[in-house]
Amino acid sequence: MPYYQLFDHSPVSAAILDVDRFKLEMVNEKMLELWGRSASIINLPLLDVLPELANQEYPEILKQVAKTGELWKEEGARVKLNRGGQMENVYVDYSYTPIFNKDHKASAILVMATDVTALEINRLMVAQSERNLRTLVLSAPVPMCIYKGAGFQIEVVNNLMLELGQDWQRKYLPVLQHVYHNGVPYSFIENGFQYAYTPLFDGNSGITGVCLIASRVLN
Repeated sequence: MPYYQLFDHSPVSAAILDVDRFKLEMVNEKMLELWGRSASIINLPLLDVLPELANQEYPEILKQVAKTGELWKEEGARVKLNRGGQMENVYVDYSYTPIFNKDHKASAILVMATDVTALEINRLMVAQSERNLRTLVLSAPVPMCIYKGAGFQIEVVNNLMLELGQDWQRKYLPVLQHVYHNGVPYSFIENGFQYAYTPLFDGNSGITGVCLIASRVLN
């Protein structure tokens, strides 16, 4: 299999940029899905494709990698992306890896990324006080809901979760019961979404409820 086919079938989001204008030489399907763009962006400069990056730190980091030839990587980084006409906060683990020419100078940069939005929101949620939890849920860029108590009363749910319909409320009661009574996370994939259930604890390690986060699965 030619290397470009291996690139295109990579299990992570990937792109290759030149170091002059950061033109997109190659972009795989997973990266297109992450960015919310089509294959027509290939051979265009990165900032023409993602102008929302102009006021974020990423173009400067790319310049630094091109200049120094040193790898850059970061976990749980927040990037603001315009997807479907709406600005979204997306969290990613990513790396910028220089690709060297025969003169040992960086001629291109390999960008690899994994969407960890659901995991990062889960981490932030654990660190939030009760007062701020409602704000976190309502502003989350993914479908999210908080159930309280053994009766699983919905304390707060955002519009993205409501847009998924009613099945998530009625259908998965056994999962809620399992997570609540055993204090262990549980997740599964159905109809193109991963549903992740996480127990919520009080200061004495008692279970107070369950957090549900849904994230679209990239094929």
